[in-house]
Amino acid sequence: MAPFQSATREIPISGATFCAVDVETSGLRMTSRVVEVGAVKFDLGGRRFEFQSLVNPCERISGAATDIHGITDDMVASAPRAPDVMPALLNFMRGCVFVAHNATFDARMIGDELARMRMEAPAQPVVCTVRLARKRIQGPPNYGLGTLVEHLGLNIPDLHNALPDAHAAREVFLECVSGLPPETSVTDLPGFLGLFDAVAPPTIEDLEPAGDIEELESIARSRLTIEMDYGGGSARGPVVVTPLYLFAGDEHRYMKAYCHRDGIHKTYRLDRIIDFRRI
Repeated sequence: MAPFQSATREIPISGATFCAVDVETSGLRMTSRVVEVGAVKFDLGGRRFEFQSLVNPCERISGAATDIHGITDDMVASAPRAPDVMPALLNFMRGCVFVAHNATFDARMIGDELARMRMEAPAQPVVCTVRLARKRIQGPPNYGLGTLVEHLGLNIPDLHNALPDAHAAREVFLECVSGLPPETSVTDLPGFLGLFDAVAPPTIEDLEPAGDIEELESIARSRLTIEMDYGGGSARGPVVVTPLYLFAGDEHRYMKAYCHRDGIHKTYRLDRIIDFRRI
Protein backbone atom coordinates (compact mmCIF):
# COMPACT_ATOMS: atom_id res chain seq x y z
CA MET A 1 0.00 0.00 0.00
CA ALA A 2 1.43 3.38 -0.99
CA PRO A 3 2.71 5.72 1.72
CA PHE A 4 0.33 8.49 2.76
CA GLN A 5 2.22 11.59 1.59
CA SER A 6 1.05 15.20 1.98
CA ALA A 7 0.65 15.43 -1.79
CA THR A 8 -1.96 12.64 -1.70
CA ARG A 9 -4.06 13.75 1.26
CA GLU A 10 -7.24 13.12 -0.72
CA ILE A 11 -6.68 9.38 -0.57
CA PRO A 12 -9.94 7.53 0.18
CA ILE A 13 -10.37 5.69 3.45
CA SER A 14 -10.51 2.40 1.52
CA GLY A 15 -6.95 2.99 0.27
CA ALA A 16 -5.37 4.38 3.43
CA THR A 17 -3.34 2.71 6.15
CA PHE A 18 -4.16 3.94 9.65
CA CYS A 19 -2.22 3.77 12.90
CA ALA A 20 -4.10 4.05 16.19
CA VAL A 21 -1.73 5.32 18.88
CA ASP A 22 -1.92 5.82 22.62
CA VAL A 23 0.64 7.05 25.14
CA GLU A 24 0.76 6.85 28.92
CA THR A 25 2.66 9.52 30.83
CA SER A 26 4.65 10.07 34.02
CA GLY A 27 2.18 12.61 35.39
CA LEU A 28 -0.96 14.57 34.72
CA ARG A 29 0.77 17.72 33.46
CA MET A 30 1.43 18.60 29.84
CA THR A 31 5.15 18.68 30.68
CA SER A 32 5.08 15.03 31.77
CA ARG A 33 7.13 12.44 29.95
CA VAL A 34 5.98 9.38 27.99
CA VAL A 35 6.22 6.09 29.93
CA GLU A 36 4.50 3.77 27.44
CA VAL A 37 3.51 3.80 23.79
CA GLY A 38 1.13 1.45 22.04
CA ALA A 39 0.15 1.46 18.38
CA VAL A 40 -1.98 -0.65 16.05
CA LYS A 41 -1.45 -0.26 12.30
CA PHE A 42 -4.46 -1.35 10.24
CA ASP A 43 -6.54 -0.83 7.13
CA LEU A 44 -10.18 -1.38 6.25
CA GLY A 45 -9.29 -4.69 4.64
CA GLY A 46 -8.56 -6.32 8.00
CA ARG A 47 -4.74 -6.17 8.17
CA ARG A 48 -3.38 -5.37 11.64
CA PHE A 49 0.07 -5.02 13.22
CA GLU A 50 1.06 -4.02 16.77
CA PHE A 51 3.80 -1.97 18.43
CA GLN A 52 4.27 -1.53 22.19
CA SER A 53 7.04 -0.41 24.49
CA LEU A 54 7.54 0.90 27.99
CA VAL A 55 9.71 4.03 28.13
CA ASN A 56 12.05 5.13 30.89
CA PRO A 57 10.98 8.78 31.40
CA CYS A 58 14.10 9.77 33.37
CA GLU A 59 11.88 11.14 36.13
CA ARG A 60 9.59 9.84 38.85
CA ILE A 61 6.11 8.63 37.89
CA SER A 62 3.51 10.39 39.99
CA GLY A 63 1.17 8.38 42.18
CA ALA A 64 -1.83 9.89 40.40
CA ALA A 65 -0.52 8.65 37.04
CA THR A 66 0.24 5.19 38.41
CA ASP A 67 -3.32 5.00 39.78
CA ILE A 68 -4.54 5.39 36.17
CA HIS A 69 -2.22 3.15 34.16
CA GLY A 70 -0.54 1.00 36.82
CA ILE A 71 3.01 1.72 35.62
CA THR A 72 5.57 2.18 38.38
CA ASP A 73 9.15 3.45 38.55
CA ASP A 74 10.43 -0.12 38.97
CA MET A 75 8.63 -1.23 35.81
CA VAL A 76 10.41 1.35 33.62
CA ALA A 77 13.80 1.33 35.37
CA SER A 78 15.36 -0.94 32.73
CA ALA A 79 13.09 0.12 29.85
CA PRO A 80 14.54 1.88 26.78
CA ARG A 81 14.50 5.67 26.81
CA ALA A 82 12.69 7.95 24.39
CA PRO A 83 15.64 8.30 21.93
CA ASP A 84 15.42 4.54 21.37
CA VAL A 85 11.63 4.18 21.31
CA MET A 86 10.45 7.23 19.38
CA PRO A 87 12.37 6.54 16.13
CA ALA A 88 11.00 2.99 16.18
CA LEU A 89 7.47 4.33 16.65
CA LEU A 90 7.90 6.81 13.79
CA ASN A 91 9.14 4.01 11.55
CA PHE A 92 6.16 1.82 12.53
CA MET A 93 3.58 4.50 11.71
CA ARG A 94 5.31 5.89 8.62
CA GLY A 95 2.89 6.36 5.73
CA CYS A 96 -0.16 6.05 7.99
CA VAL A 97 -2.99 8.27 9.11
CA PHE A 98 -2.39 8.97 12.82
CA VAL A 99 -5.50 8.03 14.83
CA ALA A 100 -5.96 8.61 18.55
CA HIS A 101 -8.65 9.28 21.13
CA ASN A 102 -8.17 12.95 22.04
CA ALA A 103 -5.47 13.00 19.36
CA THR A 104 -4.12 16.44 20.23
CA PHE A 105 -2.83 15.12 23.57
CA ASP A 106 -1.08 12.03 22.19
CA ALA A 107 0.37 13.99 19.26
CA ARG A 108 1.70 16.67 21.60
CA MET A 109 3.31 14.16 23.97
CA ILE A 110 5.03 12.44 21.06
CA GLY A 111 5.91 15.76 19.43
CA ASP A 112 7.56 17.05 22.60
CA GLU A 113 9.64 13.88 22.97
CA LEU A 114 10.79 14.34 19.36
CA ALA A 115 11.59 18.01 20.02
CA ARG A 116 13.79 17.04 22.96
CA MET A 117 15.70 14.83 20.53
CA ARG A 118 15.73 17.57 17.86
CA MET A 119 13.73 15.37 15.52
CA GLU A 120 11.01 16.82 13.31
CA ALA A 121 7.42 15.78 13.80
CA PRO A 122 5.98 13.77 10.90
CA ALA A 123 3.73 15.45 8.34
CA GLN A 124 1.05 12.80 8.71
CA PRO A 125 -2.73 13.37 8.76
CA VAL A 126 -4.32 13.20 12.22
CA VAL A 127 -7.82 11.94 13.01
CA CYS A 128 -9.32 12.31 16.49
CA THR A 129 -11.76 9.55 17.41
CA VAL A 130 -13.42 11.75 20.08
CA ARG A 131 -14.54 14.25 17.44
CA LEU A 132 -15.32 11.47 15.00
CA ALA A 133 -17.46 9.58 17.51
CA ARG A 134 -19.45 12.68 18.46
CA LYS A 135 -20.62 12.91 14.86
CA ARG A 136 -21.01 9.22 14.09
CA ILE A 137 -22.06 7.44 17.32
CA GLN A 138 -25.31 8.31 19.02
CA GLY A 139 -26.44 7.49 22.54
CA PRO A 140 -23.46 7.22 24.96
CA PRO A 141 -23.60 9.43 28.08
CA ASN A 142 -20.15 10.79 27.17
CA TYR A 143 -17.41 10.13 24.65
CA GLY A 144 -14.64 8.88 26.93
CA LEU A 145 -12.87 5.84 25.55
CA GLY A 146 -14.06 3.50 28.32
CA THR A 147 -17.64 4.68 27.89
CA LEU A 148 -17.52 4.07 24.13
CA VAL A 149 -16.03 0.60 24.63
CA GLU A 150 -18.91 -0.29 26.94
CA HIS A 151 -21.51 1.39 24.71
CA LEU A 152 -20.32 -0.56 21.65
CA GLY A 153 -20.08 -3.84 23.56
CA LEU A 154 -16.36 -4.25 22.85
CA ASN A 155 -14.28 -6.81 24.76
CA ILE A 156 -11.01 -4.94 25.39
CA PRO A 157 -9.47 -5.67 28.81
CA ASP A 158 -6.80 -3.60 30.56
CA LEU A 159 -7.92 -0.18 29.37
CA HIS A 160 -5.66 2.71 30.44
CA ASN A 161 -2.67 0.80 29.15
CA ALA A 162 -1.26 2.02 25.87
CA LEU A 163 -1.78 -0.99 23.58
CA PRO A 164 -5.34 -1.83 24.76
CA ASP A 165 -6.27 1.85 24.42
CA ALA A 166 -4.83 1.89 20.90
CA HIS A 167 -6.94 -1.17 20.06
CA ALA A 168 -9.98 0.57 21.53
CA ALA A 169 -9.34 3.69 19.44
CA ARG A 170 -9.06 1.46 16.36
CA GLU A 171 -12.41 -0.21 17.12
CA VAL A 172 -14.09 3.15 17.68
CA PHE A 173 -12.65 4.42 14.40
CA LEU A 174 -13.88 1.37 12.49
CA GLU A 175 -17.35 1.77 13.98
CA CYS A 176 -17.39 5.42 12.97
CA VAL A 177 -16.41 4.83 9.35
CA SER A 178 -18.67 1.82 8.96
CA GLY A 179 -21.31 2.69 6.41
CA LEU A 180 -19.36 5.56 4.87
CA PRO A 181 -18.72 5.35 1.12
CA PRO A 182 -15.29 3.76 0.54
CA GLU A 183 -14.25 6.73 -1.59
CA THR A 184 -14.70 9.10 1.37
CA SER A 185 -11.52 11.15 1.72
CA VAL A 186 -9.63 11.08 5.02
CA THR A 187 -9.73 14.88 5.00
CA ASP A 188 -13.53 14.77 4.89
CA LEU A 189 -13.84 12.73 8.09
CA PRO A 190 -15.41 14.77 10.93
CA GLY A 191 -12.44 13.96 13.15
CA PHE A 192 -9.73 15.12 10.73
CA LEU A 193 -7.56 17.72 12.51
CA GLY A 194 -4.81 18.44 9.98
CA LEU A 195 -1.20 17.30 9.76
CA PHE A 196 0.70 16.09 12.81
CA ASP A 197 3.30 18.86 12.85
CA ALA A 198 0.56 21.51 12.74
CA VAL A 199 -1.79 19.78 15.18
CA ALA A 200 0.94 19.45 17.82
CA PRO A 201 3.63 22.10 17.32
CA PRO A 202 6.47 21.52 19.80
CA THR A 203 6.30 23.35 23.12
CA ILE A 204 9.91 22.54 24.03
CA GLU A 205 12.23 25.53 23.93
CA ASP A 206 14.95 25.32 21.29
CA LEU A 207 17.74 26.13 23.73
CA GLU A 208 21.43 26.27 22.95
CA PRO A 209 22.87 26.34 26.47
CA ALA A 210 25.87 28.60 26.89
CA GLY A 211 26.73 27.36 30.36
CA ASP A 212 24.68 30.04 32.13
CA ILE A 213 23.39 28.51 35.37
CA GLU A 214 20.17 30.53 35.11
CA GLU A 215 19.32 28.65 31.91
CA LEU A 216 18.92 25.47 33.93
CA GLU A 217 15.42 26.61 34.99
CA SER A 218 14.24 26.57 31.36
CA ILE A 219 16.10 23.34 30.65
CA ALA A 220 14.40 21.65 33.62
CA ARG A 221 10.94 22.85 32.52
CA SER A 222 11.51 21.36 29.07
CA ARG A 223 13.03 18.12 30.47
CA LEU A 224 16.06 18.47 28.18
CA THR A 225 19.18 16.36 28.62
CA ILE A 226 22.59 17.93 29.13
CA GLU A 227 26.18 16.85 29.61
CA MET A 228 27.77 18.83 32.39
CA ASP A 229 31.26 19.14 33.80
CA TYR A 230 30.85 18.71 37.53
CA GLY A 231 33.50 19.41 40.12
CA GLY A 232 32.26 17.83 43.30
CA GLY A 233 31.27 14.66 45.10
CA SER A 234 31.18 11.30 43.34
CA ALA A 235 30.03 12.86 40.07
CA ARG A 236 33.33 14.52 39.12
CA GLY A 237 33.94 14.92 35.40
CA PRO A 238 31.44 14.87 32.50
CA VAL A 239 28.06 13.48 33.49
CA VAL A 240 24.84 13.21 31.46
CA VAL A 241 21.71 14.28 33.34
CA THR A 242 18.12 15.36 32.77
CA PRO A 243 17.43 18.29 35.14
CA LEU A 244 14.10 18.13 36.98
CA TYR A 245 14.00 21.22 39.19
CA LEU A 246 16.17 23.72 41.09
CA PHE A 247 15.82 24.52 44.78
CA ALA A 248 17.54 26.47 47.54
CA GLY A 249 19.17 24.89 50.58
CA ASP A 250 20.52 26.45 53.74
CA GLU A 251 23.71 27.72 52.13
CA HIS A 252 23.65 26.73 48.45
CA ARG A 253 21.35 26.26 45.47
CA TYR A 254 20.84 22.76 44.14
CA MET A 255 19.54 20.90 41.12
CA LYS A 256 17.63 17.64 41.24
CA ALA A 257 18.33 15.61 38.11
CA TYR A 258 18.16 12.13 36.66
CA CYS A 259 21.66 10.70 36.21
CA HIS A 260 21.80 8.63 33.03
CA ARG A 261 25.00 6.84 34.06
CA ASP A 262 23.66 5.49 37.35
CA GLY A 263 19.95 5.41 36.44
CA ILE A 264 18.86 7.25 39.61
CA HIS A 265 17.91 10.75 40.72
CA LYS A 266 20.72 12.80 42.24
CA THR A 267 21.18 16.24 43.78
CA TYR A 268 23.90 18.55 42.44
CA ARG A 269 25.22 21.82 43.86
CA LEU A 270 24.93 24.58 41.28
CA ASP A 271 28.22 26.20 42.26
CA ARG A 272 29.99 22.94 41.40
CA ILE A 273 28.67 22.86 37.82
CA ILE A 274 31.61 24.09 35.76
CA ASP A 275 29.95 24.02 32.33
CA PHE A 276 27.17 22.20 30.48
CA ARG A 277 25.87 21.63 26.96
CA ARG A 278 22.72 20.15 25.49
CA ILE A 279 23.00 16.74 23.85
